[in-house]
Amino acid sequence: MWTSCKTAPSIAFHLWHMARWADYLQEMISGSTGQIWETEGLAREWGFHDSDLGFAETGMGLDDDASASLPLPKKDVLLEYARRVFAKADHVVGTMSEEDFHRTVRDRHEAEWKEAEIGDAVLSWLKHDNRHLGMIECMLGVQGLRGTATR
Repeated sequence: MWTSCKTAPSIAFHLWHMARWADYLQEMISGSTGQIWETEGLAREWGFHDSDLGFAETGMGLDDDASASLPLPKKDVLLEYARRVFAKADHVVGTMSEEDFHRTVRDRHEAEWKEAEIGDAVLSWLKHDNRHLGMIECMLGVQGLRGTATR
């Protein structure tokens, strides 16, 4: 897996991390559908059983060495998981009513748990993903590749 240096996570890590957050978010919002990651046992299937995966197994809080040592699957497997998770999260968010946006859930913010409105959680997720997409696009450019991370 290509990375620009040992302190920059790979593109694959960024994608996995964004997908894990989308999976976590859709479960938090829906409350009952579960995460694809958990229901399909992907941590076990991908060989993550000995890995520290950070908060909610999303990669949040991992240091450079931990993120670099994750046994991420081949590109097609990772992309397939990400596509399914993003579609599920998009569906859950897209079917929410205005009342749903104001419903509170228990969410982690920084290092502590707090009550948050779902709308705020969705906006935080979108900001978070945009940051990672920017990092991915930068890494593509450093490799001399053109294009965006969203296609």
